[in-house]
Amino acid sequence: MEIKVEPLTTSHPQLIKVTLKNDYLTASFYNYGARMHQIFAPDKEGLLENILLSYDREEDLLADKSYFGATVGPVAGRIKQADWNGYPLEKNCGTHHIHGGSNGWAYQFWSVETIKEQETIGVRFHLTDEVSGYPGPIKASVTYQLNKNSLIMTSDWHSEQTTIVNPTSHSYFNLSGNGTRDITSHELCVKARNLVVLDQEKIPTGQLLSMENLPVDFSTNQSMETILATYPEGLDDCFVLDKSQPMALFLHEPTTGRTMTVATTNQSVVLFSTTGFEADFMINGQPMHSNYGLAIEPQQIPDLIHQPTWGSIEIEPLERKQQQTIYTFSCQ
Repeated sequence: MEIKVEPLTTSHPQLIKVTLKNDYLTASFYNYGARMHQIFAPDKEGLLENILLSYDREEDLLADKSYFGATVGPVAGRIKQADWNGYPLEKNCGTHHIHGGSNGWAYQFWSVETIKEQETIGVRFHLTDEVSGYPGPIKASVTYQLNKNSLIMTSDWHSEQTTIVNPTSHSYFNLSGNGTRDITSHELCVKARNLVVLDQEKIPTGQLLSMENLPVDFSTNQSMETILATYPEGLDDCFVLDKSQPMALFLHEPTTGRTMTVATTNQSVVLFSTTGFEADFMINGQPMHSNYGLAIEPQQIPDLIHQPTWGSIEIEPLERKQQQTIYTFSCQ
C-alpha cells in the first residue's frame, strides 16, 4: 500500500495532490474542493484504467464550474429563493441558491492529513468554512479510504452556530475506462422508492412519484441507451432510496466487465447524465460532450428546508453529523 503526496508547484502553491494505491485500486485526490480526481480500477483482463471524468490540466481544474469530483457544500442542490427561514443566501442560480454558492466548499482549499492503518490507507481533508455565507463557522472533514476493492468516503461536520449542511460528492463516472465510450454503453440499476417531482427550475414541488409508475423499471438493470431514449433530455433527477436495501445503485459496463456498486447512509441520490453538456475543456483527452459521464451525487433530498416532512438538514451548535458512501468495484 502506498501514499504519495505531490510536492507543491510554484504555479499553484496551494494545490496538493494525494495518490493512494493498494493491490486493487489507485485513486488520486486534490485538496481544492476535497475532490476525487481519478480512480483506476481493473477490467476483466486486469487492465487498470481511470473510471472518472477527470480534467487533463490543473488550470482547468482550478477554473472548474461544473464540480468535477468536488465535495459540494455546505448544501448541495438548489435552495428555493436562496432563503432559509429568512436568512439570505447567495443567489447564484437565477433567484435561487445552488451548491453552496460561489465561495462554497468546491472552491476552497482544504488542509491535508494522510492515514495509514493495517488494512486501509487514506487521506482526510479538513476545512473551517468562514466564507461561504452560511452561519458558522462550519468545520468539516472529508475522508477517502481504500480498503481492498472499495473506496470509502466519509463526511462529517459541526458548527458554532445553528446552520444547514447537506454535502455531496459530485463525481462523474464512466466505467469504459479513460473515457473510451460514452455512458450509453452502460447499464444502471437504482434501488429507490420514489422519484422527486421537480418544477421547471429543478426545485422539488413536494410531490413524490412511485418508482412503479415510471416508464423505465430502474429496479432492474437497464441500458443507459434505453433510459436516455425514454428521457431524451437526460437524467437530472433525485431518487429517494429504498433504505431496506443494502445497495443504492449498480452501474455496469459490459465491454470491460467493470461493475460499481454504491452504498450510502444518505437519503437520496441525484443522477445527472451530462446530456447536452458540451464544453471546450478537455476531459480524459477529449472535449467534454453530451452523455460522457454519469454524475452520482448521494445526499439528503435537495431543498429539504422547504419540505420539512421529508427530514431536516439543520444542525445545532456543536452537534456533529456524518454521512458515508462506499463505492465497490468488481468485474463481471
